[in-house]
Amino acid sequence: MLRSIPALATLGLLAGCASYPAPVQRMADAQSTTTAAEQSGAPEVPQAELHLQLAKEEINHARALMMDKENERAAYMLLRARADADLSLAEATAENVRVAARKAQGDIAELRKSIQPGQEVTP
Repeated sequence: MLRSIPALATLGLLAGCASYPAPVQRMADAQSTTTAAEQSGAPEVPQAELHLQLAKEEINHARALMMDKENERAAYMLLRARADADLSLAEATAENVRVAARKAQGDIAELRKSIQPGQEVTP
């Protein structure tokens, strides 16, 4: 009887791994965030591009794990993919904000140059 307890525990663990549900929602979330990062200009921002590429590789790895019925490992890989995609999106967005701020500063400088001394400016 004592020898069968470890065997039952091992079988229980194996059955638990096999019955882990496919991480379909995590896959969709990771892909959606990756698409958002691409559309935000991540491929043009070196650091964002790096994290975007990592996210894509992790999604592909998760797909392979799911094909092998290793859904739990795939779920963790998709968490990493989502985190990298989120980081890529944040970096691309931050760069877009920096570019817009530089443009606004340039516009302000041009406007200041065009105003004559003593000229009143109305909004």
